[in-house]
Amino acid sequence: MGRLFWKFFLFFFLAQLTTALGVSAFVLFNVTNQNPSIDQSPMGQSLIDAAQSTLQLGGIQATKQLLSRWESQRLAHHVYVVDQGEQDLLNRKLDASWLDVAQQSIKSGTQENVAKVTLANQQSYLIFVVSSRPNRPRAGLPPPPGPEEGGRPSYFKRFGHSNALFKALAKFPMKGLLIGTLASALFAAILAWYFSKPIKTLRLAFEHAASGDLNISVADKMGSRKDELSDLGRHFDHMTSRLGAVLQGQTRLLHHVSHELRSPLARIHMALGLALQTPEKAENSLARIELEANRMDKMIGELLELSRFESGMVDLKKEDFLLNELLDMIVEDAAFEASNKRIRIALNAPQTVKISGQQDLMHRAIENVVRNAIKYAPNDSIVNIDCKSHSTSKPIEITITDQGSGVLETELEDIFKPFVRGHSGSQVVGHGVGLAITKQVIEAHGGKVWAANLKPHGFSVTMILPV
Repeated sequence: MGRLFWKFFLFFFLAQLTTALGVSAFVLFNVTNQNPSIDQSPMGQSLIDAAQSTLQLGGIQATKQLLSRWESQRLAHHVYVVDQGEQDLLNRKLDASWLDVAQQSIKSGTQENVAKVTLANQQSYLIFVVSSRPNRPRAGLPPPPGPEEGGRPSYFKRFGHSNALFKALAKFPMKGLLIGTLASALFAAILAWYFSKPIKTLRLAFEHAASGDLNISVADKMGSRKDELSDLGRHFDHMTSRLGAVLQGQTRLLHHVSHELRSPLARIHMALGLALQTPEKAENSLARIELEANRMDKMIGELLELSRFESGMVDLKKEDFLLNELLDMIVEDAAFEASNKRIRIALNAPQTVKISGQQDLMHRAIENVVRNAIKYAPNDSIVNIDCKSHSTSKPIEITITDQGSGVLETELEDIFKPFVRGHSGSQVVGHGVGLAITKQVIEAHGGKVWAANLKPHGFSVTMILPV
């Protein structure tokens, strides 16, 4: 068991043990300080009448036998017969308060459940009843009389009756305290185990994750519990799955980057070799080297920009601008590239659409989608740009469609990842980073972007922008 288990255990155990001791001490001293009074019940009066008749008719010996028989029967009412010297016939210990109450009752003439009997020899006896036996500490009465007093053996005779500490200990409810202690220990252990077990599981899971093992699962080890610790286990599993996906993505990214850089570097080396072998073709080789260097520079710039978005380092500088003017500029810039394939770009947008955002980033995001549509659209086709704005309070929807073959349904989500270009990507020059940048820019502005295949053929990318 870990340290947290023992902290929980000791804390709750001591708390419950302190409570048990406090309750026991309260009960002990509260009951000990009670002053019992003379019993006033009809049953007590019946016992007094029986004892009085026996004393008058049978004498002292018969009364002792009657009292002894009642003692052996352990009646709830205890009858005392006291002589003029304030001694009980059975030599039992008396409480002074009992005698005071009985004598006051005789003097006042009420004589309720108290009787005074005078025999022929002029000896007088006082008879009264208490409602509980004196050998039961729970009633708050004195301890049972010792053997020399005619009662049962004393439990603390060896320590002496004058020792108040041992008398109090003899009256202490040890059985109740023992049961309470065992119950406190049991439930404290269960509670400490209930809290420490999932924490230990989480600690081991974190150790596995720190060593590189992200396949460990915690939620299934939490059982059926429904609390904050089980929620923490589920969040841990979600965290490890996300970390695993990020690490796999970084591995794939590194693989793609190395592949994309290797190809232009190889062409540069080939161009250099041709320039050295055939100096008369050096000009063409240098042009090829410049082209490949520009491609590498562009790809590295796109990767750096994408990395800034993914790391959250981009601080948007938002301003209000007209979206329809931005779309006009994008169409004008892309028209030259589209003319090489005899593609017509059709823009359908309202006259005035105002949005708030960083204009250069928004231009880059939408232009990437338009140029991507031009790349994959067949010759002599149309690329449509539809901008819908239903009201000034609802988001703006921009849909760009082409008449190409689209992508596989399983690739619709992946095309927004770096270096993913779909099944037909190898036929087109590019790095597969443009749509990834578009997704990051749109989401950074609080929008959404998704792709879909059209029937019977075609492909669309839809961007939702907040007003």
